[in-house]
Amino acid sequence: MDYIPEVLEAYNNKLKSKLYGLLCEYERGRDWEGFLDAILIELEGFDVDERTIDYYSLYHKLSALRYLNYNYFRKTIFDCMSLLSRGEDR
Repeated sequence: MDYIPEVLEAYNNKLKSKLYGLLCEYERGRDWEGFLDAILIELEGFDVDERTIDYYSLYHKLSALRYLNYNYFRKTIFDCMSLLSRGEDR
């Protein structure tokens, strides 16, 4: 399925906001794992035929977050945001 570029850009921006919110929850010592699980559950909703290499990269990076220390956690969040930004250029 081909997405309308504006819709894809809006979705990626929404997801980037959620990732930033996840980082804020982590930094505040709140329920960041629940926040992370909600994002992963949302990503699971993508049809298998629509999953790209970037999708898998994003999903696996996010899945690993619960095992990373703060510095790697933060870096991975920003890596994921960059990955989403890159996807908008296609």
